[in-house]
Amino acid sequence: MSWTPPVHVLLSPITADTQAQIEQIQLKPLFYAAQKEALARAGDDEDDQFFELAKLATGLSVKELDQLKRPDYVSIAQYVHEMSTRPASYFLEQEGQGDPSAEPDQVQLLQPLNAGGRSMTALILEMPVLRATKAMKKLKTAKERAEFITAHCTGLMIPDLDLLTVPDWTQLQVRIDDFLNKPADFFRSATSK
Repeated sequence: MSWTPPVHVLLSPITADTQAQIEQIQLKPLFYAAQKEALARAGDDEDDQFFELAKLATGLSVKELDQLKRPDYVSIAQYVHEMSTRPASYFLEQEGQGDPSAEPDQVQLLQPLNAGGRSMTALILEMPVLRATKAMKKLKTAKERAEFITAHCTGLMIPDLDLLTVPDWTQLQVRIDDFLNKPADFFRSATSK
């Protein structure tokens, strides 16, 4: 069962481009590729970034978003912030779907991932081999390095990473950071679970 994004009931309804009344918005998950593109369009201004991400999270047009009363926009911005910064486990636990005792190297996905002709609801992470970390360090940007090592640890192709939700990406980065920076004893201890 995949996670279902919340519905935001508007404090003040707005008029859709079709002239229909919008009283509630079914929020959408943010996906890694779409978020990268939106942030690139927005530039460095944080308000512009949130506005671009709010368009993705709501499916509303600029004209529709501009009608929102500030409290409704703040609620949507809060959702966007959580989608952009929290791991998938945060959202799954909110719905009672998370399993705190689950293996940390088996990452339950927020939304199923269709890659390589199959649908996956979880990814099994493998610790990177030294050869892969050496190759990673030769890449120019932090984004390229993160995508390379994530693909290596998940067995996915780099283009498949674009299909992950942002919280799934965040969840993977937490564990991959452990792989890259923690000593062997960290993985032997019961506290690493």
